[in-house]
Amino acid sequence: MAAVVEGETVQIEVDGEGYLELNGRRYRGPFTITAESDGLAVVERAGMDTYLEGIREVPFAWHRQALAAQVVAARTYLAWTLSDGRTGAGRRIGYDICATAACQVYAGVEAVLGPEGDRWRTAVAETSGEILIHEGEPARAFYSSTTGERTRNIEDIWPGSDPAPYLVGVSSLGEESPFVEWSWELPEFLMTRLLQEAGVAEGEIESISSRTTENGEGPWMVDVVSESGVTSIDTWELRARINAAASIMPNRLPASNAEGRVYPTTILSPEYTIRHEMRVGHFHHEVYPDPHYVVEGAGWGHLIGMSQFGAQAMAEDGATYPEILAHYYGGLTPVPGAAFLPAEVAVGLVVGAETLSVGGDALVRVTLDGESLEVPAPGPWDFEWVDGLVEVTPPRANPPLEPSRVPNTPI
Repeated sequence: MAAVVEGETVQIEVDGEGYLELNGRRYRGPFTITAESDGLAVVERAGMDTYLEGIREVPFAWHRQALAAQVVAARTYLAWTLSDGRTGAGRRIGYDICATAACQVYAGVEAVLGPEGDRWRTAVAETSGEILIHEGEPARAFYSSTTGERTRNIEDIWPGSDPAPYLVGVSSLGEESPFVEWSWELPEFLMTRLLQEAGVAEGEIESISSRTTENGEGPWMVDVVSESGVTSIDTWELRARINAAASIMPNRLPASNAEGRVYPTTILSPEYTIRHEMRVGHFHHEVYPDPHYVVEGAGWGHLIGMSQFGAQAMAEDGATYPEILAHYYGGLTPVPGAAFLPAEVAVGLVVGAETLSVGGDALVRVTLDGESLEVPAPGPWDFEWVDGLVEVTPPRANPPLEPSRVPNTPI
């Protein structure tokens, strides 16, 4: 059995050619693994193009102009994120941007190594350095999957946000997305349980009603009348609460569409209404009232900025990527943005893990708290959070080798 050592910070990188593997995906690295108060964190230091090549937001088989528009939007979003400063977690752990949909989805080199990867890599290269700028600063280039044929003003979705002339509602026609419209339903007693779990109702629900608005008139709202009184909540906030509460009904939520395809989440967007519908149930020869609540919505995502399926539709109709971006971002078009782009990006890949494994066929270099560890063989390195430290288990060697401390070798 290989020996185990402990410390606070691990650096691991490929020694030569190859990739690091983490959670089934390949990365160029290097990785920094740290022991935080809530578990292990992994940060990758990626070159700018390497980071952009790892963005996994749209199918690489899409039209090349739609891909180019997505690259510019992603690069701009990164530039805006960097100019806005690191989040609390980013400052604490040491990363610029996270790798999930909370920021923008980054998946390492796995996707570009696939059959369509060259198309995405070409889009990154052909738009090199281009971003959208408004009043001398990177634009807030938000984007989402599907809008249900119209985007929304930012202040309509996130009340209190500063309005922006380039984040206003525009048409988004021709979206060939399964989420242009969506709906599901629950019996009245289950909707009561769901909203109780979501913290917006106590006791029995008397009624649920929805209030919609036009662009610029504020958020859509839902009013829930229960034994505790009236709770009025905007649909974006209620979406977050319901999506979290839906775990109590894993056999029902997320629901499925008419073709049996399970929705990616319970509430897909902030544009939805909830209505009550009285039905008649049957049991043997008896009939009984069977009240339901029906949730009907449009789009997937926050609906602000560029619609990804809308961009694809415009590209298929002959629009260029500057035209696509100008449509969705109030006339903004790509310009050189090197002054806002660093050479390297620190990407937060993992936060709060109890254990993780970094594998691959390549030889690696590993340091623990600045001192090099002997690498007995290619293979997975296992890490575990133990009492605020990183416990490191090297690959099994034949015969097993003890990792030894040697003078620090810069990596």
